[in-house]
Amino acid sequence: MQSVSRRSFIAGSIACAGISAVSLSACSQGGASHAGGSEKPVLSATPEKRELWGSPDLCTVRTGLIMGPPSMGLSQFLLAAKNHKTKNNFTFEFNAVDYIGLSARLNNGDFDIATLPSNIGPILYNNHELKNEYVLMCINNLGVLYVMTTDASIKTMDDLRGRTVYAYGAGGTPEYTIRALLKKKNMSDAFNLEFKSTPFEILNLLQEKPNSIALLPQPFISLSKLLVNPLYVPIDITKEWDAAFADNGAQAVMTTTIVNKKFLHEHEQAVIEYLILMKSSVEWTKQNYRKAAALQEDLGSFLNNAVALDAFPYLAICCITGTKMRTAMSGFVEQLYDADPESVGGAIPDDGFYYLPPSGMLGEA
Repeated sequence: MQSVSRRSFIAGSIACAGISAVSLSACSQGGASHAGGSEKPVLSATPEKRELWGSPDLCTVRTGLIMGPPSMGLSQFLLAAKNHKTKNNFTFEFNAVDYIGLSARLNNGDFDIATLPSNIGPILYNNHELKNEYVLMCINNLGVLYVMTTDASIKTMDDLRGRTVYAYGAGGTPEYTIRALLKKKNMSDAFNLEFKSTPFEILNLLQEKPNSIALLPQPFISLSKLLVNPLYVPIDITKEWDAAFADNGAQAVMTTTIVNKKFLHEHEQAVIEYLILMKSSVEWTKQNYRKAAALQEDLGSFLNNAVALDAFPYLAICCITGTKMRTAMSGFVEQLYDADPESVGGAIPDDGFYYLPPSGMLGEA
C-alpha cells in the first residue's frame, strides 16, 4: 500500500467520523410515536402493481451525502450525473461527516434525499415537530465494525473473555450494536468494554500498550495500518452478528438513504431512477475496487484513494431495497430499541417508514 501524507491521513480520519458515533442530542426531540411506544408493530405491507406516484415529468433531485462509506459506492452514479447521462437532474452535495447538520438541512428543505447513519432515519420518522416527513429508501452499508489487536493470540470472540477492549462510539450505533450482540451470545459480562472519546486515543493505546485490543469501524482499520505494526484484524463483528441473529433476519445496518415523503409522492419516477443507478454503481464498485478507489478524491466521496482501496472490501457496501430492506432494518432497529429506546427516537417505526417500490420495478417480488 502506498504511503500517505500526514495531512491526507488526518483528513481521511476526519472523513470516517460520520460512521463512527451517532449522537442523539441534536435529533431526538420526543413527539408522539408512529409505532405506539414499545409496542412492536406488525409489518405486513407488500409491494403492489401500481402506477408510479406523482408527475411523470423529469425533475431536479437534490441529494445530501455523508463523505466516506455511505458515498464510496456511488462513484458511477456521481459520474453519470456530473456528465449529464441521467434522465433526471441529480445534484449531489457532500456535507463532510456532519450528519446532524445534514439532517437539519434536509428538514430545512435543502435536500430531497440524504444518506445518514442508520438510527437517524427512525429518529426523524418519530419526530412530529419536524417540517417534513421522511421514509427509508435503501440501506447503503451493513456493519463495518471489526476487532483489531496487536495480540496474535486473539482469534475468536471467546478469546476476548477477561480482557479489556477499547472502543469508540459510546451512545451510538457502534455501542448498541456490540452490546446487542454480546447479549445475544450470552457474553454481556465476558470482557470490559472501555470507550474512548476519539479513535486516536485508541490508536495511541495500540501503539504504546502491548497486546491491546480495540473495536473500531472501517475505514479506521485501514487508517490504523499506517500507524500500528503488527496489527491483526481477527474478528468481523458483522459476521458475528449475522450468525447470532440468523433466527430473525436482523442485520447490522450502519448507513441508509432516506427521502422526503412529499418529494417521493410527487416524483416517484426520480426516486426509482436513483435506486436503479445506485444499485448499478454499487455492483460496479464491488467488481472494480481499484478503479473505484482511484475516483474517490476527485469526486469528493473520500479524501484518500490509497486508504479507500485498502478499506473497500470491508465496507459492506450495498443497495438493499424493498421488503429485504425492511427485514434487515426492522430487526436491527428492534435491537437498538432494546439497548436504548432513544437511540431510535423512542419507538419502533411501523410500515409507514419503509418505502416499497411498485412490484417488479427494481426486479423484486
